Amino acid sequence: MHYRPILLFALAAAGAASAKDIPLNNPSFEDAATVDAVVSGWRALQHSGEDAYEFTTVGDIYAKGKRSFRLTRIKEQYYGALDQSLPAAPLAGSKIEYRFLVRTENVGAEGFYPYINLTSSTGDVLEQIRGEQITGTINKWKTVKISVTVPHDVHNVVVGMLLMDAGTVWADDVSLRTIDDDAAKPAPKPEKPRTNRIMIP
Repeated sequence: MHYRPILLFALAAAGAASAKDIPLNNPSFEDAATVDAVVSGWRALQHSGEDAYEFTTVGDIYAKGKRSFRLTRIKEQYYGALDQSLPAAPLAGSKIEYRFLVRTENVGAEGFYPYINLTSSTGDVLEQIRGEQITGTINKWKTVKISVTVPHDVHNVVVGMLLMDAGTVWADDVSLRTIDDDAAKPAPKPEKPRTNRIMIP
């Protein structure tokens, strides 16, 4: 009569052991801005031209801690994005999951996306994986997430968020983790060099 609870506990422990958190810089947006970054630990960028987006952290709307990230388009532009880059080598062969909480206000039809870029040693984007498109207004915090298995032929993994239309987005509680067991990884296979296929962001 006691076997089932013990088995369930063992399975839960095994499932927990297979996931590993990957450290990110300032994932909850609590750190103050620096001379080099308007959002500490992250890179803010837009397509081109004059500043068309406001990148900031705010203390009036947040999911956890005391602050969140806010991105607002203030002039028409193709896209604005916030991201950060990690070395791909320690993650090669692992399936990773990138997730965060989001709220929105009046996001246009082109939408807002979470994304993962797989890049070369020169910074070219070899592949871009986008998550669910979000438009309109979301008044309650919503979890967005995407996952990908990291190939052995990429140099960096870039995780970010992308606004491609008018509106305001708040993000908080960002996390990145492996969702498989390192011991179960297959041996690396030779892969053909890839060339840049994605231009934005």
